[in-house]
Amino acid sequence: MAHDLKDSLLLPKTDFPMRAGLVQREPGRVAHWEKLGLHARIQANRAGRPAFVLHDGPPFTNGDVHIGTALNKTLKDIVNRYKSMRGFRTPYVPGWDCHGLPIEQKVSREIKEQNLTLTTAEMRARCNEFSESWITRQTAQFKRIGVLADW
Repeated sequence: MAHDLKDSLLLPKTDFPMRAGLVQREPGRVAHWEKLGLHARIQANRAGRPAFVLHDGPPFTNGDVHIGTALNKTLKDIVNRYKSMRGFRTPYVPGWDCHGLPIEQKVSREIKEQNLTLTTAEMRARCNEFSESWITRQTAQFKRIGVLADW
């Protein structure tokens, strides 16, 4: 009887999988967008149109993206996409806050744990290396959450 009832329902059919499989599908989506040069293509399509420029307060480069930073970037991405769909050119070039106390504190902690004494120039070089490594990592994290930008 249950089988008969199921056949009597006019449920829509879809090609979408029953499970999203996000962990498996996400790397492919990111790679596909990069291969297409999606952000650049959207901007080229809007060439000559009025620009909407969203100025972004950059995150510190002293750790992984946290929920506040992810929310911030996601909301800005939503605004940029909305404006783009309304016909605006939305050049978005993210930046990072690569100086300041948070980075120095993290590097100083590492140096202290290793019992090292560094010159000012060596300390600056360490801070630069530390910062650049987090830029690379955060860029990958922002791409994973789907932020479209001129990376």
